[in-house]
Amino acid sequence: MPKFTVHTDGLESIKDKLAEGCTKAEHTVALQVKKDTSPFVPALTGDLDRRTKVDGPLIIYPGPQSRYLYNGKLMVDPETGSSYARKGTTKVLTDKNLVFNKAMHAQAQDHWFEASKAENLGKWIRVADKAVKDDL
Repeated sequence: MPKFTVHTDGLESIKDKLAEGCTKAEHTVALQVKKDTSPFVPALTGDLDRRTKVDGPLIIYPGPQSRYLYNGKLMVDPETGSSYARKGTTKVLTDKNLVFNKAMHAQAQDHWFEASKAENLGKWIRVADKAVKDDL
């Protein structure tokens, strides 16, 4: 039976370069996703959108109001039924939908990432493809 040896010297550097390229591409895509998703984020004053940060591949919408707005359901003080909770009280979810002001962002809605994804996924794939290719 014939014997042969395959030398794989240098393959680690290729693997490292691919990993580095993918990490940078993830960040590039996250920046694009944040930009494209902005019109869908509820914005009475624009504060939530301004405070949104990209950290590597993550898009971070800060504060408890982000979860509240993203889910799109009214949350109330369990004792009073008011949307203003007493200090130290944990709000409970109702089945009432939030109504978003659309003066600043005409497409403002709950589950804004899903809405943006439905419109922009093809673009994000192209951005990712270009980012990986440009970094290799």
